[in-house]
Amino acid sequence: MKYLIGIDLGTTAAKCAIYGEDGTCAADATEEMKIRYPRSGEAEQDAEDFYTVTCRLIRACLETSRIDRTRIAGIGIDSQMGGIMSIDRSYRPVTYYDTPLDSRSADENRYMHEKCGDLILRKNGSLSTFGNKILYWKKRDQWKDIRAFIQPSAFVAGRLAGLNGDHAYMDETFICFSGLADQEKSSWSEELCRELDVDVDKLPRIVKSTDVIGTTTSTAARDTGLPEGIPIAAGCGDQAAGFVGAGILRSGQIVDVSGTACILGACVDSFRFDMKNKTLACMKAAVGNQYYLISVVLGGRTHNWFIEEFFPEEAEAVRKAGGDIYQHLDRKAAGIAPGSDGLVSINYLQGRFFPPDPATRGLFIGHTWAHTRMHFYRAILESIAYDHYLTRQIIRELLPEMELGSVTAIGSGARSELWMQIKADVLQASYQSLIRSDLSTLGSALLAGFSVGMFTRPEEVTARFLKPGRRIEPRPAEGPKYTKNIEVYAELFNVLKGVYRKLAS
Repeated sequence: MKYLIGIDLGTTAAKCAIYGEDGTCAADATEEMKIRYPRSGEAEQDAEDFYTVTCRLIRACLETSRIDRTRIAGIGIDSQMGGIMSIDRSYRPVTYYDTPLDSRSADENRYMHEKCGDLILRKNGSLSTFGNKILYWKKRDQWKDIRAFIQPSAFVAGRLAGLNGDHAYMDETFICFSGLADQEKSSWSEELCRELDVDVDKLPRIVKSTDVIGTTTSTAARDTGLPEGIPIAAGCGDQAAGFVGAGILRSGQIVDVSGTACILGACVDSFRFDMKNKTLACMKAAVGNQYYLISVVLGGRTHNWFIEEFFPEEAEAVRKAGGDIYQHLDRKAAGIAPGSDGLVSINYLQGRFFPPDPATRGLFIGHTWAHTRMHFYRAILESIAYDHYLTRQIIRELLPEMELGSVTAIGSGARSELWMQIKADVLQASYQSLIRSDLSTLGSALLAGFSVGMFTRPEEVTARFLKPGRRIEPRPAEGPKYTKNIEVYAELFNVLKGVYRKLAS
């Protein structure tokens, strides 16, 4: 038996798992990632934490599994996608990880898109989420010490492999969010870098997710307990890894991710961009030549925030009783009528990615004295379904000839039968969950397997690793009950744009 290690550096948690080549999980471990919130609108993470947490997780998995460590064939790492960090020539962090939750580069975001918005979209397939952060750091003293801007996955992989700053890299799945790339050519755009006055020398080389970037060094062996010489794949973004793990590899497949970021995406055969709505991002697949058209809302973070702020005592009581607060609240919210009795929620509490509007804030509208906390809770779940409904409409406009089938549901929210039913009813589409929940670590491990030649046929491999879980069918009579709220939800962003900017200034 050979083994593969998959590491997922998510927004709020980091995970590591060891998989056998037959798909069994030999061990896994999780650790919470710390996010600092210095002031309103600011969020940051200590970049060095990504490496130290990874080392602890690998050690924990090795100790639990008791496998023959010489049988580990490769390592794959994925990480959150919307932010950026930087390193010096010694591959040490210069800046904190500038998370997408942080809005300090709002001015740079507006500047980029007002100056080059259409060009950015045509070249990148997406508007920028971290190129604006690079412009932000250019105005700071740290700029002179920065050798390259990279992602956490590349930082950890590079540290394990002993890379220096001159060998810094970024894999293809991330570059769509840079605002500085030519995604079809898999290169940095000289035109955009010139227009935005970005030094191309500060940008890393671009590689494929399955490229081997090095092997574990003696220092990495000391820090992790791994043997020296294990090949390390370049890795990819966490969403791209989750799509690989979920087997979303064929054109027309739809995936719904319910995590900190809530995403609806479709696998497509060619590069596309959403010039009309500026709502979809086009991301390169980590395996194969496909792309994904996706929309992003940090709805899971809002879901979690609402529970923390409005149900703290109840959450603690449920936890002490051995229950799950999400399941507990779902049971209560199931008794609320579809449409939450006219209550609509906006879940973009700290800005909107696509179309970009850093000033967008959260909103509940339509409530009366008759509404309860559970109405507000259900409205949060419903609003993400409304967002997905509008996303699917845009995908259909871009690709009218493509058949969009049932939706594969992944992420922690896929465990919620209520949420899946709401989405199935709103979209009038079947929702299919998977038995596995470790899809990002699995996807990263599979990348490692492809990088070392252990696997060659992606669909065969993922079919062997995956088993379907619960299937939720849409109820035709329920769909029309949401129509009015969907229309209101779509109108609110433009109607309130000026108000949001006043509040955020």
